[in-house]
Amino acid sequence: MDAEIDLSMFRPDRPGIRKVLGDLEAEIMELIWARPPHEGTIVRDIFEALYERRRIAYTTVMSTMTRLAKKKLLRVEKRDQAYVYYPNYTRQEFISHFVGRILEDLFVSFSGEMLAGIHTIQDPQAAQQARQLYEEIARRRRQEETE
Repeated sequence: MDAEIDLSMFRPDRPGIRKVLGDLEAEIMELIWARPPHEGTIVRDIFEALYERRRIAYTTVMSTMTRLAKKKLLRVEKRDQAYVYYPNYTRQEFISHFVGRILEDLFVSFSGEMLAGIHTIQDPQAAQQARQLYEEIARRRRQEETE
């Protein structure tokens, strides 16, 4: 992934991508991901889709999309008089990235406890994936320390 996504907030009590994004940010990203990524999206497209569900100001949608671009989830291009937004990542890439970042943070902060926690995972496939991620993080950390 080229740009580092800003995932400075983590709320474990929230569902799905709302663990790292606000409700409106998540709703906007879900609408953008539902569209063909190469077409791009203008604020009006998102505003019209959201306005049916919640009476929201156009400027709120515009400022939220600008914030998503600052967080590196969207890139923006000026086309004629409009700004066109494109997702920098697919939904799955974004989820993989934030899960990896959370696991890496847990590993750095609680490596012993995290390794012990992997052994308590009931699903063998999930446990194997967790072990592989753990080993990848450890390998990357060792490599960073030797550089």
